[in-house]
Amino acid sequence: MTKTLLLISGGEKSVDIANGLRAMGHAAVISDSDPQAPAFALADSCLIADVHGASETAAAAERYNRKIRKIDGVLSTADAPLTGVMVTERLRLKGPPLHVAELIADRLLLRRCFASAGVAAPWHAEIFTPQELQRAAIARGRGLSVKPVENRGAAGVTRLGEAADFAAALQLAQSQDANQRVLVEQELEGPRSMIEGFLSQGICHVADGTAPVLAEACGRAALATGLSDGPVTCEILLHQNVAYVVELSLRMDSARFLAAAVKQALGEAISPEDLRG
Repeated sequence: MTKTLLLISGGEKSVDIANGLRAMGHAAVISDSDPQAPAFALADSCLIADVHGASETAAAAERYNRKIRKIDGVLSTADAPLTGVMVTERLRLKGPPLHVAELIADRLLLRRCFASAGVAAPWHAEIFTPQELQRAAIARGRGLSVKPVENRGAAGVTRLGEAADFAAALQLAQSQDANQRVLVEQELEGPRSMIEGFLSQGICHVADGTAPVLAEACGRAALATGLSDGPVTCEILLHQNVAYVVELSLRMDSARFLAAAVKQALGEAISPEDLRG
């Protein structure tokens, strides 16, 4: 039976997912503030709303659900966990709990959570002035990243170099945080990997061939937040044979686990075949 799924973000990552939904016989409603969003060309319906505007997107979804067509589930390719949760709660659909979304949306809370759970994460500290950032660079070198505490993926992130403008880096990060909170984080040396996973009943499934150390780190990081079901994407850095979790998101990065994600969003049973990456 055809179902209608709301896909938060019409960016490039949503193109394959929208195609996949159509191949599965489902309708895709795509929400984005950019009228030229790439995935809009594949949408059955488009909602113009800021993916980071939780109330705005939830209100648009509620209007669509009430006036046009019932929305049966929600997927997201955006680093906007609070948006996804607000929509699912407003429409009474399946999704991660609010406390998990709040934790993942706040980089400082997430790193404290990792520390409590024994999940390796790079050194970091909250900063408030360019002078504090400069002192951190003197103490630890220029291998630092400046990030907004509010997790919007790469938005507002600056990797410092020898010619870095401390004030500009701080201001950019502040511009992407509703409360202008900023953290500085150590940039460790080593290969970085983006690991896509899918949690089902507390077990994290990753793509076949993923290095065990990376798969374990992704699963431990996700479970530390209290997440038990749904998509997760981890950025992991391997430094001196230790897997450091740099970022964690509830977004989907591809259609790899689309069948499982759709069934989870619709509240349907997930089969072992759905979890093969």
